[in-house]
Amino acid sequence: MLLELPALVKIIAVFVFILVLSRYKISLYICLFSAAAAVGLWMGRGPVETVRLVLVKSLSGEGLWLAVIIVEIIVLSHLLKESRQMERIVDTFKAISFGNRFTLASLPVIIGLLPMPGGALFSAPMVESSAAESGLSAELKTAINYWFRHVWEYWWPLYPGLILAISLLNVEPWQLIAAQFPLCLGVLVSGNIFLLSACPKEKSKTTPSRKDVKRFLYEIIPFGLVIFTMFGLDFIIDYIRFPFAWPKYLNFLIGLILAQGWVIKTNNLPALLIKKALFHRFTVNMALIIFGIMAFKGILIETHMIGEIQEELIRYHIPTVFVVAALPFISGLVMGIALGFVGSSYPLIIVLLHGQIQGAEMLAYSTLAYGFGYMGMMMSPVHLCLLVSKDYFHADLAGTYKLLIKPMIFVLVWTVFLFMVYKTVFAL
Repeated sequence: MLLELPALVKIIAVFVFILVLSRYKISLYICLFSAAAAVGLWMGRGPVETVRLVLVKSLSGEGLWLAVIIVEIIVLSHLLKESRQMERIVDTFKAISFGNRFTLASLPVIIGLLPMPGGALFSAPMVESSAAESGLSAELKTAINYWFRHVWEYWWPLYPGLILAISLLNVEPWQLIAAQFPLCLGVLVSGNIFLLSACPKEKSKTTPSRKDVKRFLYEIIPFGLVIFTMFGLDFIIDYIRFPFAWPKYLNFLIGLILAQGWVIKTNNLPALLIKKALFHRFTVNMALIIFGIMAFKGILIETHMIGEIQEELIRYHIPTVFVVAALPFISGLVMGIALGFVGSSYPLIIVLLHGQIQGAEMLAYSTLAYGFGYMGMMMSPVHLCLLVSKDYFHADLAGTYKLLIKPMIFVLVWTVFLFMVYKTVFAL
């Protein structure tokens, strides 16, 4: 009887299964592997065939490349933190800042360049120091620190959630980065309107010198190496014309390794730090999450579940656009992590849109999904950055939410607007 249930009911049940396990602090990779196995068995594949599919799909070439990239990003983050280079980036930026509002927002923005769990705790003392004479409430300082810490993840290519989205969508990195960059602008504008406007305005008491600017630019060279290599190598590859297909992630990997080498060399760090970062529990956990996502995505395709769902959506007249927005939002709200909402909802969304959406139009739906998923994550009461910020400033959670709700609604409306514009433009 259970095997005869509509595919739509099955996938909703599996999705709820992932969210429930996640809510009970079960590791995300266990949730995803369990969901993949559940789909295989529920779609009539035997235990042996299900295990085979899970193993084959999780260890695919795509999954292995993606896991390597994520691990290398974590290693770079670890080196920047251990060398205190991230602190120097912040210090040199303070010297070229224009005023207190600009500094308050920019410090967490700069820290946000570096993906790290609970990164808002890293920027909280800087926000506290900058706001020392402003008389801001604990809730406002928490909201500013939390909001501006999460400006980049819509398009910054060091974030695992974006990298995973690029991989699952099978698009060129620059395409998704360009499409989702305007989401970042919506966050900055809404933060300025609803949060920074409550801060007293003071101009900087010092004039930035050329030396200060040079020091800042020198400290951010590792990020420049990654970005330049990621996009610049394409021109060299096109010129040389290799007799083999250049792996799409190799540019990124080379950039990350160059950045790591630069940080180690300029800071005289022991290479042992790389080994320490590689075998850290967090690093291993992130790699396993990638394998779990690949298994989940692969088994959804192999069992033909999505083809059945597409037929049922047409039969029951459920708008696809509603599913595309709702699944990531709910997932982000429950999991509180970008990698979680992308990994659990994108495989469903992508195969759901298969055959309906062609070419660049997929970028419109990705923008809608990512924008809603990210706002769900920002609203999540289990988001680590929100919790550590609240605790650091001794703020009231309800009061903080009250300050955040307006910019969140602004970004959701902005996301829908971008979706409508993209859908119109890309359909031409």
